[in-house]
Amino acid sequence: METFRVGLLLTERCDAECSHCWFSSGPNRTRSMKPDEARGYIDQAAEVSTVEWISFTGGEPFLMPEALVELVGYASERGIKVECATNCSWATSKEAAESRLNELMDAGLDTVNISMDDFHQRHIPFERVRNCYEASKEGGIKAVIMCASSRSNALGIDEIRLRLGDEGIHDIRAGRPTSPVSALAVETGFIPVGRAASIPEEEWLIGDGPLDGPCEEVLRDIGIAPSGQVLPCCSAAGLVDYARLGDAGTERLSELLRRARLNPLFKMLSSEGPRGLDRIIDGSRGDRYVNRCHLCHDVLSDPRLPDAIEKLG
Repeated sequence: METFRVGLLLTERCDAECSHCWFSSGPNRTRSMKPDEARGYIDQAAEVSTVEWISFTGGEPFLMPEALVELVGYASERGIKVECATNCSWATSKEAAESRLNELMDAGLDTVNISMDDFHQRHIPFERVRNCYEASKEGGIKAVIMCASSRSNALGIDEIRLRLGDEGIHDIRAGRPTSPVSALAVETGFIPVGRAASIPEEEWLIGDGPLDGPCEEVLRDIGIAPSGQVLPCCSAAGLVDYARLGDAGTERLSELLRRARLNPLFKMLSSEGPRGLDRIIDGSRGDRYVNRCHLCHDVLSDPRLPDAIEKLG
């Protein structure tokens, strides 16, 4: 369970209010990290020898433009690779996108994670996504396309390739690429928790991902919320208080991770996945889940789980 990436959720605020957002970000969410807090978390991440990446996410981190440039530079100066996630609302023209991304690239940005899907494009014109994507290619910044899907979605990876006019976008579900690619694309079913819990079940992509087997993300790809709370992964499990590691504002991240690796909860998630946790409760959960992350959130939310974990210890 060696941590390779620390995601800083710089803000809960977003200029879109997508229906699938498990973090329930939106214009009315105002909590954000102060730059000095973020710098402190970057310092703590740098103390963990296995950490290779800092990811700036949210909400929409590009709503904090000056702080974002400063923090990208701060992390890069410490020898950590840097990525930013965005919905591209700020890329109002090709020139605006080039200007913003060039500034970030000069500060040390390695990768931009671009959200493209039906959910986002109800709020963000696709032309702005195109502006960001083309500017990232021309600037030499690696692009990863994140696509959340539902049963009725139209904007999947094939359609994205068509609209961007780029057949070099590689779907990671196809395995390792056999030729050079222009971008990687990740398409997964949305997780119906948080705001997304209100989306009708007939839109869920039941069985989009495996339910059985170990979790490969827990304690490896972690997050830190604006409150300082450390989230065990980059998915919806972080919404459950019981699964949080503690407060990086009051304890060192290295100590929180050391303690978490000894916790039977995370040991079982890493070895057996959420099915293992369900088994120690009563094993009654079936298969009406989108993927392991959906199942994991449900199991972690079960009020019986803490007692079951305590008995293991």
